[in-house]
Amino acid sequence: MSLRIATIGRNGQVARALASCAANEPGLTLIQASSAEADLREPDSLARFIDAAAPHIVINAGAYNNLDRAETEQDLAFAINARGPRALARICAARGIGFVHMSTDCVFDGKKGGVYSEIDTPNPLSVYGHSKSAGELAVMEDNPAALTVRVCWVFSEFGENFVSRMISLARTRPDLRVVNDQFGPPTYALDIAAGLLAIARRKHAAPANLCGLLHFASPVRMDRASMAQAIMDESRRQGGPSTHVSPVSTEAFAAPAKRPANACLSSDIATRQLRIAWTSWETALEQSVRGILARG
Repeated sequence: MSLRIATIGRNGQVARALASCAANEPGLTLIQASSAEADLREPDSLARFIDAAAPHIVINAGAYNNLDRAETEQDLAFAINARGPRALARICAARGIGFVHMSTDCVFDGKKGGVYSEIDTPNPLSVYGHSKSAGELAVMEDNPAALTVRVCWVFSEFGENFVSRMISLARTRPDLRVVNDQFGPPTYALDIAAGLLAIARRKHAAPANLCGLLHFASPVRMDRASMAQAIMDESRRQGGPSTHVSPVSTEAFAAPAKRPANACLSSDIATRQLRIAWTSWETALEQSVRGILARG
């Protein structure tokens, strides 16, 4: 019997990475909904989609993720990132469907000296972070068997992300100002997708498997400016646009929303339990840049 997985969200990079991975899985059926088909602001639309899809597992890959705009669109951020996940958690619990929710490092304040583990207490700095933290709590309250997966600094050849933004800006700007005092693990969306499929199989075998919280982040650590420089170097190597990168402090950059200075999550539990083979940073970046340049 084919494993049926439904995703809320179809156009984001994790959702598209899931579609890419699922295409190579003959025993898996993936049904994906755009926001027009399953709107996190409208619980009835979520229930209709899930009932029609009849999945074994639902993955919530949809989110409001514009950190800076969330500072002035608080209600919209909470509607999509907190109230929507609560509705999904309830729908899946009522139907006995496994549920996996996606969250973020931005639930932390970034002041810890080392990597964050699943037992560390959230303390978000931004409206976006507060909305995602509220979503985590809502899922735990309404569906204790659900799993929330925290990811960070996601990049890939799919959708819009830090790599695609840097390449796009390099086409028109002689210099890019990028912060060098924010550190995190650039994490390849295809690795996340492979991990989510492994999680789905385990939860299908036993719904109580892998509940609560799980961090899913690459073991690589770097600052944003170094990441931007690596992107410029790889883009130049492939014949794409490249420009000068000027490292600046977070204070000098003055973005509307505060970001955690330390976005490093420990994936020890996920790596051990799911036997993850992380794609190397160099290979993931090469593949991402190649795909982005091919898009034009």
